[in-house]
Amino acid sequence: KEYLNIETLNPLLFDNVSVMNQLRELREKIIMYKAHFFQCSKALREGMFLKLKSRQHFIDTSKLYTLRDLVEANSGTLLPEVQTVVEDYARHVQDCDTCTNKKFLCPVCEAPPLISPFNDVYSIAQCSQCHGVLHRPCFNKSDKCPYCSASLILEL
Repeated sequence: KEYLNIETLNPLLFDNVSVMNQLRELREKIIMYKAHFFQCSKALREGMFLKLKSRQHFIDTSKLYTLRDLVEANSGTLLPEVQTVVEDYARHVQDCDTCTNKKFLCPVCEAPPLISPFNDVYSIAQCSQCHGVLHRPCFNKSDKCPYCSASLILEL
């Protein structure tokens, strides 16, 4: 499959086309869920990642689209499909003790509120390399990801 990075090819598309902006937000949520579903045996047993098996790239990154994705976004079929998957993910989290109890202290400020990948997507940020989750203001002021930095130290 050929993948297109729409943010690189046409960065204004997300500002001017509501469906694309909504898809970007939903895909960012999918990436947040992914980071924590890997640690949930129930999510793995239930095949949560298989809900997007025909669009594996939606689980791997929020930036890449196929031509088929763009055609279906334009026709109005893609958005409801992705919304349904995100709703299924949210329902799993709501019903799963492992997922609802998974909260972290921000490694930058070490202050409340505790971080959950299921917080409002705008209050947290995720490292694109390791998928570590931080408060968005902490992420924005940090020059490097503390999770990646810790991994480098451990590798030495």
